[in-house]
Amino acid sequence: MKKKSQKVAVAAEESAAEQTPVRKHGVINRPEMESAMLDFGGDPIDLADYRTTGILAVGMGPRGQGKTNAGLVMAEQLSEQGWVSVLLDPEGEMESLYGEAVASPEDLYERLELRDKRIVVVSVQSVTDFVPYGEAILKAADDFRKPTFVVIDEGQLFSSGRKTKGVIGETSDLINDFAERGRKRALDMYITVHKFNGSIHRSLFVNKNLTLVGRMEDSVGWSSMAQQFRSSRIQFSDVNALMPHEFFCFSRRGVEKVTMPMAKELAKVAPPVKAVKQALPATFSQWDSAMREIPTERLVALDDDVVAFLAGVAGLPAQKVISGHQAMADELELRQ
Repeated sequence: MKKKSQKVAVAAEESAAEQTPVRKHGVINRPEMESAMLDFGGDPIDLADYRTTGILAVGMGPRGQGKTNAGLVMAEQLSEQGWVSVLLDPEGEMESLYGEAVASPEDLYERLELRDKRIVVVSVQSVTDFVPYGEAILKAADDFRKPTFVVIDEGQLFSSGRKTKGVIGETSDLINDFAERGRKRALDMYITVHKFNGSIHRSLFVNKNLTLVGRMEDSVGWSSMAQQFRSSRIQFSDVNALMPHEFFCFSRRGVEKVTMPMAKELAKVAPPVKAVKQALPATFSQWDSAMREIPTERLVALDDDVVAFLAGVAGLPAQKVISGHQAMADELELRQ
């Protein structure tokens, strides 16, 4: 009798399983990409080029170069074209621009389900805060597969350049999941980092398909990543000469130097700033260009004592002074 009851129970479970619909997902289809664009101040980027891969964008450069603003520009533009943009905010700055942060991971999941708010702010003051919200984003992406764009500011706080245990290991794994599983779940991402070496997991650099490179001060750091951009022929002197909000943008269409517009909400509160150019040349090419505008008589008057004085006032390192001396000598030779 007992065996008969067990057989009946098993049969009932099998019958229920057969009646339960199995969730099926079709091949990757991102119709929202077909007509969507991103405008960084240069030629608009046609997102149809990303319809089978999604967007994994990385913004690199030191503080104050406009990486966060670039993410906000992307978030605003995509939110106007069918995406829900999620801003992971470690600094507590986004709420004043885009409204109060969600109250909990459950609240975030609901916003991504209902899609009743185009831009959602998530306050993540630590790596511990990040984990439940990251899991909510992945769950919503898996359950709904609706276009979602995640901005992770200060990515080096949440990811690691090497395999790590503990909470930072969990956050790194979640961000890697965003990158590796996102394309099949309509989950796109932009992450900012200060440098190439040891900042975020290498899989993010391997999978990135839209890159913004801002001003670089560290020539050694640039040499470690320059191999990726060899075909562009961009040198350290080129990235070192970039001004705030200027980037070399590497997309599917190639490379372009752009001046990033200010995000709409940021422009409402940002004080007007006058663009400031470097007072003195900072690279050999800039020295060379500047000297072509100097009359020969004036160039001859720039003897060693004068150059040493000007270099001291400007705080130029010895290497740049040497480059300047050589450039002046070459220029005078050409003019003779």
